[in-house]
Amino acid sequence: MKNLIRSFAAIVAFFALTFYTGCDSTETTGGTVSVSFAPSSTTPKISAGTIQLDTVKILLRDIKIKNQSGNDETNIKVGPFVVYLNINDMTTDFAVGNVPPRSYDRIRFRVHTLEDSETPPDPEFKEGNSRYSVIVKGLYNSVPFVYKSKKSAHQDLKLETPIVVTDNSTANLTITVDPPDWFYKDNVLMDPNDPANESDINNNIEHSFKKSFRDDDHDGK
Repeated sequence: MKNLIRSFAAIVAFFALTFYTGCDSTETTGGTVSVSFAPSSTTPKISAGTIQLDTVKILLRDIKIKNQSGNDETNIKVGPFVVYLNINDMTTDFAVGNVPPRSYDRIRFRVHTLEDSETPPDPEFKEGNSRYSVIVKGLYNSVPFVYKSKKSAHQDLKLETPIVVTDNSTANLTITVDPPDWFYKDNVLMDPNDPANESDINNNIEHSFKKSFRDDDHDGK
């Protein structure tokens, strides 16, 4: 009986010590990191014809930043979700996450084509048995067009300068992309209504996410 009492007392003392230690410890809250898109500074050369973009929508998922050691990734936003790009030289804010304190030097995300089991966050990304990742609307030589891409692509961008996240800090990362460039090959404008240009346009989309950098004032620079 005495041994049972001693054992019970030891268990109570253990949990009391654990509770006290836990209450006395300092909780790590991390920092806030937001992510934006902004137009790049490049301007394509026009050899013939004109193109005007009115709507640009990209389906994304799995936004992550990676630390410098390469051993850890932190989710910013999982998705899938739609980003409606601002095409008037302004940044588009599309994700905010709480991030553990450390240094980060890469951002990763996926331009995503919906799977059959996924519900489209925007009905235009699902049409019959077809699923899309990018939708662009505009005018080609004054003729309306809607271009829908089925291209999926993982993106892995190195930050120009690593960011250091501390408790309660805030930072914004901007990714540059220039949708008008999607419709040019060798500085020649491609007709988005011509199926023969689909492969070139999709490849341009995949490689158009050019760089990422800290941009706390959201000016795209």
